[in-house]
Amino acid sequence: MIASELISYKDRNGKTIVGYLERSDEDNRDFIVIPPAFGETKRDSLKLSYFLVKNGFSVVRYDATDHVGESQGEMVNATFDTMKLDLISAIDYIKSRFNISRTGIAGTSLGIRIAIKAAAEDQRIGCVCGIVPIVDLRKSIIAIYHQDIIGEIMNNRYSGKTIDDIMGFEVSVNFALSAIKDSYHDLDSTRRDMDKISVPVVFLSSENDPWINIGDVRSLCDGVAGREFVFIPAAMHQINENPEAALFALKQVVVRCKRYLRGEEIQPDEVLMPEQAELQQQWLIEENRLRNLLQKSLEGEKEFWEKYLNKFILIHKSVDYRSLLSDLSGDLGVDQGERVLDAGCGNGHFGAWLMERMVDKLFREKIRQDQFRPVLYYGLDFVERSLKEAELKHLNFIRRLYRELSLRDRYPLIKYSYVLADLEQRLPFDDGHFDKICCNLVLSYVSDPQSSLRELCRVLKPGGKIIVSSLKPYADLSQIYRNFADKTENTEELKEARKLLSAAGRIRQKEGAGIYTFFFEEELKKLLENAGIGIVTVKRTFGGQANLVSGRKE
Repeated sequence: MIASELISYKDRNGKTIVGYLERSDEDNRDFIVIPPAFGETKRDSLKLSYFLVKNGFSVVRYDATDHVGESQGEMVNATFDTMKLDLISAIDYIKSRFNISRTGIAGTSLGIRIAIKAAAEDQRIGCVCGIVPIVDLRKSIIAIYHQDIIGEIMNNRYSGKTIDDIMGFEVSVNFALSAIKDSYHDLDSTRRDMDKISVPVVFLSSENDPWINIGDVRSLCDGVAGREFVFIPAAMHQINENPEAALFALKQVVVRCKRYLRGEEIQPDEVLMPEQAELQQQWLIEENRLRNLLQKSLEGEKEFWEKYLNKFILIHKSVDYRSLLSDLSGDLGVDQGERVLDAGCGNGHFGAWLMERMVDKLFREKIRQDQFRPVLYYGLDFVERSLKEAELKHLNFIRRLYRELSLRDRYPLIKYSYVLADLEQRLPFDDGHFDKICCNLVLSYVSDPQSSLRELCRVLKPGGKIIVSSLKPYADLSQIYRNFADKTENTEELKEARKLLSAAGRIRQKEGAGIYTFFFEEELKKLLENAGIGIVTVKRTFGGQANLVSGRKE
């Protein structure tokens, strides 16, 4: 049985660090420290820790200071040296409590760049094992944001005291300044640190990582004794978005830690798996702690969504989002004269897309305009400002289409109505009021998804169709942003798109705290079936980052 002990201790600057010590055997003296990736908490490394402990290691994982989580300090003050100091302080804690002077390091992303620097300076580190390691911060930031923030600062062309968005968080400009001053910022600085490391280093890189150049990672390993490069197929930077790839990586980490810390050789299929019930129990404990912490610091839901939806305006220009809208309308199959509910309509993107489809239908099927029965569209949302934006968007869209296509203004293809209501409450419609319902990227954000779906089912006609989409767990939106950024040279659009990626970072925080829940295909199917919906189609959409399920009311 794995024991998770909540611990706290002081770093070398006197700040409090909160973490977990995990062991299955009190006599086990083979320790591994897991530093958090940037913007993540100790909970994000729970699964990695339990795999290691199940296979004979003791683990310390912690929240960084001046970061998200329970340790002392605010994220805006984050610097690279404080993150390095946190890692060294964890090793200090193990030395002080257990008199252990040599530990391994395992982790992900930017946490591994910190580990490389620490291993170059601290002889107590016995090996470094990194999943999706960021080895060139400057290049990764350019890849994500299409802005060379590091270069601008180095050339005195960056103004301001803060950086609005680093992987979804606002930080002080000192974050980048410390990266440059203390040599964390590029591939050359990483290579210099690697040259000072005499212990084994293993890097595991994802095939489809939009943040990292795999060739750069491989170049740090090729031809150097004690360094290994492992390729993770069919994975992105957020490796947990692909459970099979994540399992592959976890087993590879265990195999390497066994080899380099204990001198034992095992095969990946010999790696022991932690008990799911045990893992889930600890997951829920930490989820509750994180939820309580976030609820004290984050704004209310309505305020959050007002800000988020304001940043969501440009999404309709994304080829991946337009593909999602196409899947929604194609699977829903709205016909003329039908009454349609857009449940959680936001800024009205689906309503505008529906108008395009009706125009296409009119011309493709050569329907006489005076014989076309308009669709009755109801846009529902609990954010009043978004409803007003949706109404204006639809009005301007109709005017433009009618003008370009020489259609008569007096005959509508869609009659738009807007309803201020909350999907958490009983809806202001009679039973069986709608022929079709679309609930797009909304269900994850209500407190009781099953109850909300039952209410949507109530207002759907027998035999009527509903389509529901949800981001999948650990969705990685960075590639969707990059696909959009690669196709635009408009500076203002890029700025707005970065805001959207920043907001997505806040959503991921809430996912980690269990405030929001994203669904796998089977989970989404089960929710609809429990609401009285017979499943029709199940598919992956939105650049592979969302699941879509449609069905009919039985």
